[in-house]
Amino acid sequence: MLADIELSQTDPVDELSRIFWGILTPDLSQTEDLIATIATTLCFALVAICLSAIVGLAISPFHHLWWVNGICTFVRSIHELFWALIFLQIFGLSSLTGVLAIALPYAGTFARVYRDILDQGSVDFNQAFCGRVSGVSKWLYGGVAQCWPALTRYTRYRFECGLRSATVLGFIGLPTIGYYLETAFSQGLYHQAGGLLLLFYGVIATIKYWLKAMLIPVYLVLAILYLPWKLSIEWQYIWRFISEDIVPSPLRSTLIDWQEWHSWWVDVAQQVFNGGWATLMLSFAALLLSAVLTLILWPLASKAICRRGYMVGHGLLIVLRSTPELIIAFMVMLVIGPSMLPAIIALALHNSAIIAYLLARTADQLPLRHDKSSGLNLWAYELQPRIYPSFIAFLCYRFEIILRESAMLGILGVTTLGFYIDSAFEAMFFDVAMMLILASALLNMIVSYCASRLNRSRQLFG
Repeated sequence: MLADIELSQTDPVDELSRIFWGILTPDLSQTEDLIATIATTLCFALVAICLSAIVGLAISPFHHLWWVNGICTFVRSIHELFWALIFLQIFGLSSLTGVLAIALPYAGTFARVYRDILDQGSVDFNQAFCGRVSGVSKWLYGGVAQCWPALTRYTRYRFECGLRSATVLGFIGLPTIGYYLETAFSQGLYHQAGGLLLLFYGVIATIKYWLKAMLIPVYLVLAILYLPWKLSIEWQYIWRFISEDIVPSPLRSTLIDWQEWHSWWVDVAQQVFNGGWATLMLSFAALLLSAVLTLILWPLASKAICRRGYMVGHGLLIVLRSTPELIIAFMVMLVIGPSMLPAIIALALHNSAIIAYLLARTADQLPLRHDKSSGLNLWAYELQPRIYPSFIAFLCYRFEIILRESAMLGILGVTTLGFYIDSAFEAMFFDVAMMLILASALLNMIVSYCASRLNRSRQLFG
């Protein structure tokens, strides 16, 4: 086993019991500005998702162009936490930092997925429209209008993802719920942390009741008015950051010291290799555990298998998929100590819950014979073989997400690329940080390409 999964805590039962007892007996009375914290998290997510959805929809007709596809792939390959660290140097701890950090990678994702939805549901525009109709009208009325239900369903799902992203941004100081969760867990205030988590679950579980299409413009206006947009931008510092700070240090002088240039590249290459290797090991381990947990979890949320008891499994999946990986990893790290194991467990629990939910929904839509089996036999001999292609496809798709999250979890001390990126920002080595971020993006793009080719080959050859 190449991954570092050593247990540092010899007696984790006591800490684990304290965490669970805190979650079971939540306390919200001592949490300051709780309503403001939830409102800020919601506002960050809402403004960012609306902005990214509009940009993504506008880009989607051109996503087939290689250079547009390349730009979208690049921006979504960089985790929103890394974008936040970059914008933090320009705009400081401001609302603009949080909104742009979420909106930029999400716009690249929206452009790709919207394009796929429109391609699958669109009709032949030339046959559907007669006369001289502009291309924009054909696109809006023949494509967007026809696929509007699918577009809105995916946008609603991304809003839930945006809430998790906004929560994670609290770990770098933005006043979202993640900031208070980290503080509560770090200080051992598990009753307060439990209350915050349960409140967060409640917000996500009730999205379908309060996130109505007719109310979104009202929510958006209120969110824009609520967030503090005051910026004290010093353009000379921004120009210095762009023109000097992120330029490799050996190139800043007129005379290049080749020995210094060689040493700088060797140091960066060493960090890229060590961080990239750790990121890959962590990602593959998390993918394998995700596959195993998915096979265990999805039957628990299936009506066909568990019948009335499926709601218990469905509730478990809501909790696991609603909790950001960074929060889960932070909790597990408090119990078993720092290593790769908390990150592996966190990634596996979160991603297996998402895949299990999708598989359970797919399995429940399959037609079954009147003389079907039940229980374990129904799962093993009928449903699982029939949804196996979807199982592999979901794993390939989620592996790209796991790789991005593996790099990001380095801020907790796991020696992935995120660890070296965070260390470089703390030491104000912005040139090194930018090279590491580019390396992380390149690694994600390579894995994304390989996963898509593998999935395409599986579809062609069955």
